[in-house]
Amino acid sequence: MTIKKLLNALLASAFCCAMLVGSANAATELKHWPKEARAQIEAMIQANAHQGQYATFDMDQTTYRYDLLDPLLAYMDQKGLLTRETMDPSLKLIPFKDSPDFKGGKENMTSYYWRLCEMHDLISYPWASQIFAGFTLKELKKNLDEMLALKKPIERQVWDGDKVVTVKLPIPKMFRGMQELYAKLRENGIDVYIMTAAHEEIIRMIACDPKYGYNVDPEKVIGVTVLLKNPKTGELTNSRMQIRDGKFDPEKNMDLVTTAFLTNPMTWFEGKQGSTIGYINQWQRPIMAGGDSTGSDTYMLESVNVERGGIKLWINRKPGDPKKDKKALWTIDHAEKSAQQQNELNMPVTANKNWIFIDPETIQ
Repeated sequence: MTIKKLLNALLASAFCCAMLVGSANAATELKHWPKEARAQIEAMIQANAHQGQYATFDMDQTTYRYDLLDPLLAYMDQKGLLTRETMDPSLKLIPFKDSPDFKGGKENMTSYYWRLCEMHDLISYPWASQIFAGFTLKELKKNLDEMLALKKPIERQVWDGDKVVTVKLPIPKMFRGMQELYAKLRENGIDVYIMTAAHEEIIRMIACDPKYGYNVDPEKVIGVTVLLKNPKTGELTNSRMQIRDGKFDPEKNMDLVTTAFLTNPMTWFEGKQGSTIGYINQWQRPIMAGGDSTGSDTYMLESVNVERGGIKLWINRKPGDPKKDKKALWTIDHAEKSAQQQNELNMPVTANKNWIFIDPETIQ
């Protein structure tokens, strides 16, 4: 080898080393995670990196703190955009309950929704997505960004029993820990999916917008789905149909109008697990799942591939020791009962293994 070739080889080698060092230095660190949880997550990632694995996460109270549709509804209600006069007639499930104690003497849309919530989750979950019918995705995105920019909670009057009271709806706060986790998973070849019981199109507006820090691929957001209508041609479609047909264009969809007509996937309660099977992979289980809701996230969480070291991540809603919280205790008890059933069926006992419980303050 000539001296010139040797020098060129050394320079090329040095350049490659510098690139590798740079990549290593650029790797996302889980800075906003408790030490023990960080070690468990990093070990799982190292063992499963670049092997075609994926993870599924809830959105509200998991990816960020607090709920999203509730304050968005309240914000658009407050602005007079969502009203009993403009709402889709099919969504008037019960009479409005007016009172002179309400501003203007009429029950608002926030209060109406809260009363539906008190009736049953299977009523309120889909209704919370259907109520945004009639708006273009562009209009919803504008209102969403405005709401998320608010510095103070939104105050609305609602019924509480037989009294009208004023409540404050908190504005979602991004979990820096989850931003880090999603980035680190993707850097290591583990796909990140959102599996939400909220409106898929609205959730996509925050999960995929770089300014909110999650950078999820648009086609990997799976949630409550409604038909979208082209206001010029009348054509009906939705993102899931487009994705399956290879015609998905999120930017072009922003001019489409939302309807109140639900289609699959229906991602509340057992629907999250069913939608994982139907829209991600029928046979391969997630290597990690994260959630906060008893029942609605339970099946998804307990389905994690523990045999490969998979992790079930529970984000508690309240500060303090999560294992002393009512919802967390319910989840632990359910996992133990599920493990007992697995044992009785001579199945691998996995439901009660590899859980991580997180105080929300630690990843904020």
